Parts: sequence; structure tokens; C-alpha cells
Amino acid sequence: MTRRFFFIIACVFLFTFSLFSPAQAVDDLESGAALVVELMDLLHEYHLNNPDATVLTEGAIQGLLDSLEDPYADYFSDEEFKGFTDALNGDLVGVGIEVVPGEQYPQVLSVIPGTPAEKSGIKAGDVIRAVDGQSISGWSLDDAVSKIRGTAGSKVILTIMRGNDIFSISLLRADIHVPSVRHEMLPGNTGYIHLAAFSSTSSQEFNDALHKLRAAGMESLILDLRNNGGGYLDGAVGILGNFVAEDTLAVSILDGQGHREEIRTLEPATADAPPMVVLVNKYSASASELLAGALRDYKIATLVGDVTYGKGVVQTILPLSSGGALKLTVSKYLTPAGNDIDQVGLIPDHYVLTTELQREVAWQILHPEEVPDIVLEPGTGRAVLNGRALGNILKIEKQDNSYALPLRPVLEAMLYQVFWQDGLIIVFSGQQEVWRNRPIVGKRSDRSDVFVQDGISYLSENLLKQLNIDIVKEENKITLTRKI
Repeated sequence: MTRRFFFIIACVFLFTFSLFSPAQAVDDLESGAALVVELMDLLHEYHLNNPDATVLTEGAIQGLLDSLEDPYADYFSDEEFKGFTDALNGDLVGVGIEVVPGEQYPQVLSVIPGTPAEKSGIKAGDVIRAVDGQSISGWSLDDAVSKIRGTAGSKVILTIMRGNDIFSISLLRADIHVPSVRHEMLPGNTGYIHLAAFSSTSSQEFNDALHKLRAAGMESLILDLRNNGGGYLDGAVGILGNFVAEDTLAVSILDGQGHREEIRTLEPATADAPPMVVLVNKYSASASELLAGALRDYKIATLVGDVTYGKGVVQTILPLSSGGALKLTVSKYLTPAGNDIDQVGLIPDHYVLTTELQREVAWQILHPEEVPDIVLEPGTGRAVLNGRALGNILKIEKQDNSYALPLRPVLEAMLYQVFWQDGLIIVFSGQQEVWRNRPIVGKRSDRSDVFVQDGISYLSENLLKQLNIDIVKEENKITLTRKI
């Protein structure tokens, strides 16, 4: 089942376009096809419901696909196939927002510049509560996206929650082209490239962004593959080619008969690979996993974030005489080191589950000389990490003169990794376990280092000291600094 849903771009996965010549049919296949045709004729002629031929045809197609138990197999009509390829290449109708699932409502992940959403003032972090006055509480993200979508020029009203404010915005849907690559230079000469999908132009767009960053003095790089569901195989291989030698193994592909094909880079690297971190999460799939896995196999990059989707199979698009197409799984792929990640995913080198912190932690890993510090404003939820605002992600609990701080975001900001296991909270520094305990649930006590309240884990000031984190309390702020 698809796990990444976006308003601005459909979820697409790794495949290659191929034109297949019809193979010589065998007797069993001919007999089977004749039987299906005979059954359709009989159903059309005799069934009480007098089914339409189109309905029978679509039912037969779906039955064939269901028999494969292949979650990625699909049939596209001519119109659907055009929509599929347009979406892959970033040509869509919408308002220009990228959304991800929230606890109850979808949340805006990003806003595309120059789109109706940006012009109307929608911001990343906004929560969409209703569409055209209808609450979408508890809806699947797929259903919510379908409700938001429509035809170019038509109006849609989104009810937005931003902090404690709730308001409605009227937008006109429009034709939108979403570039697959955007880039910027972060402090410390750290380049940042976000790759939304592997479209037909992604490799060239990536090369252009990389060239501009290098010309501007880039010394390290963060490659953001979060929420990237895949796309063209050639795009991933082309991007890898920027960092490895010509004719380097990018991926091995195994078909159903056990035949192995090695796909290698075609161009020499444009320059030595800089120190690099790749951001991934549970919506990074297919070609994203291929690229991230290869960069790690060749010890070029460190992976930061969450375990990836785990889609290590390849689809091929087979054009049909009707003008439509058939998408089928035809092979599986292995990373250059021979790892099969299907239904497993890539395990990050450094876990960071607080989304708002992932890019900051990646930056910190690339700048180990900088001591991580975070400034908190009690009562507001605002926080600043290494001089950069994080937004309202930290709720601080106060009891007498002591503060309790949200455990995961605070420790992740301090470069610790936090895991839950059988009711225990386990904290790692690098690969070394440094603390574990079972939290008190529901009520804080003076002796508890960790307690859980309203589903959030809090840590005490005492635990900060155990983990070599200094705390300085002033009237309107708290400063935390990790001693490394």
C-alpha cells in the first residue's frame, strides 16, 4: 500500500520504460485467453444485469492484476497514463502544497513558490481541517487529496489551523510545474539539495544545483530525500555519477529467472565528493533508497532520519495497443554491496525522529567542531538550535523551580539517539548506550528522571546533568549546551 501521499505530486516508484515485442504465445496462454473472452461474451449476453463490455473488460483486467499479488501492478487507461507521466515530471493541477499525514488532519510540509497557496499565505506547518466546509478529520490522506484536487480554474476553500488560530482561505486551482530539485547554501558553506522525485530532468537539475553550490564555495552537502517516492532509474544513476568514478556499479537487478544485470555510471565524477549527509524517512522509497544505499555503500554519505520505506523491486511500463499502459514488477534490485532492502528499508546511521530537527542534526554532524546548544522560551514552545529558529515544537513543564523538558526533541537536538524498547527508553551517544530507564506514566515524582504525560515523554534537569548537558536558566529563557 502506498505510504507517501502528496497533494502536489503523486507517489511514484522506481521503474524503467521499455517496449516489449509480443512473445510467441503458448497453447495454455491461448486457451486461457479464449476462455476469458468466452466468459465475457456469455456474461454480456445472458446475465440479468446486462453488464457493459467496458465494465467486463475492466473487471477482467483487475482480476488478472489481483491474481499477481503485486501491490505495484497497475493498469492505466490512455488518460490515466498521461496523468501518471505528467505527475512524475511535475506537471500537475493543484494549489501548490505538499502534505503529509498528521495525527488527525493532514499537515502542509512545504509550499511551492509562485503557486496559489504561496500567494494566499499558506505556510509549512499549517494543518488542513476542512475542504469546502467539510471536515476531513480521520480521512485517509488519499481521500483528503482527492477532495482538494479539481480542475484548473475551479475554486476550493481550505480551513486552516495555525497554532491556536483557525481560518479559511479561498484558492483557485491552477496548472503547476513542480521542479524536482531545489537548493540553497546553509551556514558553514554547507550546501543543501532537496530532491522531490526522480523525473526525466532530475539528473540535469541536480547537476546544475551542485555546480552552483560548488561555485559558491560549498564544503559539505546535505542531500534531502525525505518523502521522495522514487521515479526514473536513470535519474538515480545519473546523480550517483557525480560522486563516483565512471563505470562504477550503481545497482544490480535480478529478474524472475535469476538473470543478473549490472547498471553502472556513465560519466566521470565532476569533482571529489564532499562530506555528505543524506536525509531519509519512512516515505523515502525505491530510487531514493537506491541512491542513498549506494552513497552509503561507497562510504560517501551518512544516513540521518528514519528507516526508509523498503521498496527494492523494479517496475516496467508496457505500452498497450489501446493507448494505455501496464505497470508490472519485473525484477528486484540490490545495492552495490549486495543488500536486498525490499520490505526492510535502509536503517539510518543516526536516528532522528523529530522531523523539524533532522536537517539541523545533519548540519551538526557535518560540523562537529560546533558545540550544539538550544535556547528555549518557556510558555511559548519556541526554540532556537545553533542560532536557527525551530518553531513551536517544545512544550516545557514547570514544577516549583524545576523544569521538565520534552525528551526526544531535546536529546535529539543534543545529538543523542532515542529508542523505545519493551517499555524502556534507551539513549545512545553514537553507537554506545549511555542511559536506559522505564518512565513513570501519568504522574511526575521528584525522583523520576523521566515521566510520560499526555503521550509525551519528559526528562528532568537531573537527567540532563547525567548526559553532560549544561542548563542555564534565566527569566525568559533556558539554554542547554552539550559538553563534548
